[in-house]
Amino acid sequence: METWREFRRVPDLPSSQALVELLLREGVPARVEAPHLLPGVEGYFVVVVPAALLHRARWVAPESQFEERELAFLATGELPGSSN
Repeated sequence: METWREFRRVPDLPSSQALVELLLREGVPARVEAPHLLPGVEGYFVVVVPAALLHRARWVAPESQFEERELAFLATGELPGSSN
């Protein structure tokens, strides 16, 4: 059985999903877990990757939070304000 490790803690679901999408596009399996969310209590989401690919995830993923424009692109494939 493959061991998954915490890659990054993220404060909100859209940002964690965007990070997972980025990792998947770069060939790194990833998923979002929410072990620290309780109703009425502030928590965070955790992006996990296979332990064997933790180094690659660190290499391909940015350290900073995603900007709103980047989130929109990852969700829709289109840049905000661009016309088709």
